[in-house]
Amino acid sequence: MQKEMRALVQKLKRREFLVKLLFGYTPSEKQRELLNLEGEILTICAGRRFGKTSYVAARIFHDALLNPDWKIVVAGPSHDQATIYFDILTTALETSPLRGFVKEIKVSPFPTIVLKNKSEITVRSTAYDGRYLRGRKVNEVVLTEAAFVKEGVFEKVILPMRLDTKARIILESTPNGHNYFFEQFTKGLKKDGFHVSFHATVYDNPAIDPTEIEHAKNSVPDYVWRQEYLAEFIDDDAAFFPWRVLQDVFEDYTPTGFKEGRRYSIGVDLAKYQDYTVIVVLDVTEEPYKLAEFCRLNRVLYEDAINTINEIQAKYNAPVYLDATGVGDPVSERVRACVPFVFTQKTKSELLHNLLLALEQKKILLPTSNTVLRDELRFFRRVKSGSGVKLEAQTGYHDDCVMALALALRGATSVSIIEAGKQTHKGWW
Repeated sequence: MQKEMRALVQKLKRREFLVKLLFGYTPSEKQRELLNLEGEILTICAGRRFGKTSYVAARIFHDALLNPDWKIVVAGPSHDQATIYFDILTTALETSPLRGFVKEIKVSPFPTIVLKNKSEITVRSTAYDGRYLRGRKVNEVVLTEAAFVKEGVFEKVILPMRLDTKARIILESTPNGHNYFFEQFTKGLKKDGFHVSFHATVYDNPAIDPTEIEHAKNSVPDYVWRQEYLAEFIDDDAAFFPWRVLQDVFEDYTPTGFKEGRRYSIGVDLAKYQDYTVIVVLDVTEEPYKLAEFCRLNRVLYEDAINTINEIQAKYNAPVYLDATGVGDPVSERVRACVPFVFTQKTKSELLHNLLLALEQKKILLPTSNTVLRDELRFFRRVKSGSGVKLEAQTGYHDDCVMALALALRGATSVSIIEAGKQTHKGWW
């Protein structure tokens, strides 16, 4: 048995062979290029559906297998995002002959795969300015969703990890403007052997049906297609909420739901056509306000939406700031403790600028794991309309989460409306 294992280890020196044993498929030419990148700081910029996460996961498992007592950390903006690596590997190992090299799989306190050669792959979050990463001695660090990790975490926490072990750093992500990830990618293009960059698009994955790719292309705005699928770095001046602002208000926490003695505000944006009905509950007891609950409904009858809104209102005993424009008017009459809000170009602009100001002043803290809300904020734009500018999501994207958040914030900041609501709807708080 030991002889067979030694023979297997010899074959596993080829990363392509390991991928075959781990996932059951043979990598394409571009995927093999990713597997075999060499350098000290690797920056992997790849579009959605290329398979970057799976192939980087295979790389680090290969490194752990061939280097006894090797310590690898996978970190991401949220625990959930980093845990994707753990889930990919543990799922693949269930049916792979490579399971024989694993000594233990631990889920808590941090998901960890321990190999029989004493190597470890563990998952951490970059939350709270890298608190869970500081002081760890590692041989390799993977930063997933790297373009969404705060620049200070990379410079003050990740880079210093190289000092005593010369740890390899792997940054993998889709682009997100011209931030530190872009700078690292640009350095890697010089091919100095230290910084090495890799670029791939959705077209570089031959396993994806071309008709699927075309469907994706036709369903999103051009700038989203170019950034998310073609992995292009776009300096987008049309963004209403700059990433430099957003990166400081997203933190890795789990919404706690209702807690006795806390004050809440509820914002609701109703579905129109193919949109979503979104319900945002903010805990407004003190600043920064935090998300307490988030509900997103699609293709439900207004009757069902009304019932859900009223259930949430009853749970939190809070005012409901609801978009009463058009179809929202009759709905608002059936929602308890409702403060109707009618959108005009002026009132919408005021509402959104109020949200932007609150984000700039860090009066709101949002959960990093809520990537739907994050991306709606990222892709909300100033869109030229005639001689003026509209604030909205472009065709193919949604802004329901943005508007629901803005409405919930109005409930926290509009003192006159809150006081009027208390008089009209006694017992909300």
